[in-house]
Amino acid sequence: MSGLYIGVDGGGTFCRARLVDSDGHILGEAVGGSGNPRIGIEAAWQNIINACLEACRQGNIPPESYSKITLGLGLAGANQPLEQELVIAQKSPFGQRYLLTDAHAACLGAFNGEDGALLILGTGSCGVVYQNERFSIVGGWGFPLSDQGSGARIGLSALEYSLAALDGISPSTPFTDSINAEFSLSAEEYVLYQNRAPLPKEYGAFAVQVFQFAQQKDPIALKIIQQQVEWVSQYLDALIAKGAQQIVLVGGVSEAILSYLPERFSTYFCSPQGDAMAGAILMAKAQIGRKAI
Repeated sequence: MSGLYIGVDGGGTFCRARLVDSDGHILGEAVGGSGNPRIGIEAAWQNIINACLEACRQGNIPPESYSKITLGLGLAGANQPLEQELVIAQKSPFGQRYLLTDAHAACLGAFNGEDGALLILGTGSCGVVYQNERFSIVGGWGFPLSDQGSGARIGLSALEYSLAALDGISPSTPFTDSINAEFSLSAEEYVLYQNRAPLPKEYGAFAVQVFQFAQQKDPIALKIIQQQVEWVSQYLDALIAKGAQQIVLVGGVSEAILSYLPERFSTYFCSPQGDAMAGAILMAKAQIGRKAI
């Protein structure tokens, strides 16, 4: 049972785990809930372990062999020492683990460990440049202070403009009417929603409607997208300023927003060679990242 590795891509909405042998053959792959420590470390860690255990079950790995499996963890929200310490401190049936953010892992996977840059536009957002075996990070400090261009920020803007329309502060459009109908045309419903401290992925759920109504040329939906496009452009410019020559866009928002981005970036964009789980497996094999035994 020597040479087993699990790569975990822990995003804000769900985490994925892939089990491979030393030759890179996939033995199992599973999906769990959010792997972001900021939702609460116990919940996030349980989601991660459950996905890993399911991958092992698929690979017919007996529990007595779990301790020989090396984990590579690429987790959203794990870019601060505090969050890293929380993750490192969690108990695990597995062997050594190596921890970086999901952006680090996705960048390693996208370029198969070679130099390159990546911008995640998912529930959250984060840019990363990998050059000469060193990482440089742009943004990704968490919603709502950072993570511009993300589903969570787009969803937050959707609610902000819709509530303003309900109050007569800004124009009503079919888009704001649709959102306001979900809140029973009641400002109090918005307050109740806010007071229960929704997770970023809950705000992100509203981003889908923004893009749907933008296709119908709804002015408020288009305004929200244009504001986020400005942020995404600044992220991309920051990556280029750090030396990025090729940039991979990943995450659920990236496809939807791509056609709105300035033409000048198109020469930088390329397709990924592998995903964040592949990058996390590279971390485990090459022992890259914050280590825990």
